[in-house]
Amino acid sequence: MDKIHNYKITVEYDGKNFFGWQIQKTTEKTIQHEIEKAVNIILKDKIRIIVSGRTDTGVHAYNQVANFKTDKIISDKRKFLYSLNSLIPKSITIKSIQKAPDNFHARYSAKKREYIYQISNSRLSINRDLFYVIDYKINFDLINKAFKFFNGNHNFKSLCKNKTDKHNFNCYIHNISLFKKKNIIIFKITANRFLHSMVRGIIGCLIDIGRGYLDLNETIQKFEKGEKIKTKFLPSNALFLNKIYY
Repeated sequence: MDKIHNYKITVEYDGKNFFGWQIQKTTEKTIQHEIEKAVNIILKDKIRIIVSGRTDTGVHAYNQVANFKTDKIISDKRKFLYSLNSLIPKSITIKSIQKAPDNFHARYSAKKREYIYQISNSRLSINRDLFYVIDYKINFDLINKAFKFFNGNHNFKSLCKNKTDKHNFNCYIHNISLFKKKNIIIFKITANRFLHSMVRGIIGCLIDIGRGYLDLNETIQKFEKGEKIKTKFLPSNALFLNKIYY
């Protein structure tokens, strides 16, 4: 029996024209489909790619991580990358490939995932489709106070779109922060795992607290009780998977 080799790839993509990462029965416009199709052509094999975490429709990634196993040896990785990138849409780039330990699993070996969300509080023309543009004032003191209530292990059912979850909607938030420069606001959130639309729900909730749409104390009470929070799930165009920690 031929030895099975495990390869780790790092992927960057603009998710604007894709229905998320995961292969679907109703469309071929997914990141996974495009990459698997190209890998299968090059290796002449049926390869299934494992990803660190699925991204939703329209979400982008700077450093998504995936792995695949094959009995084929990829000796010239530079040539393989060139061939792979020539077969996939230019909105997807395989940034690197490397041999991984046999037990490496892009999803289960990951310790933390990090997302960023980009907001502008002034009109934009250049790169406007990569930002969520707002036209109201934000109380950042209130947002900073809210951060500490989300940190740690909590049930995030009230801020995600999942119907069911085998882990009872529990996620561990390592850190939430924001960075401001002129009219640009960048939120960064790191957690052990994320639920469907969870980042967009959390940031939407924080923005609603900051603009006075939601009362801070009342919202935190509802969150801790697992009650529904009437907040907006922000659009996916400004959300980026930034980094996977192993």
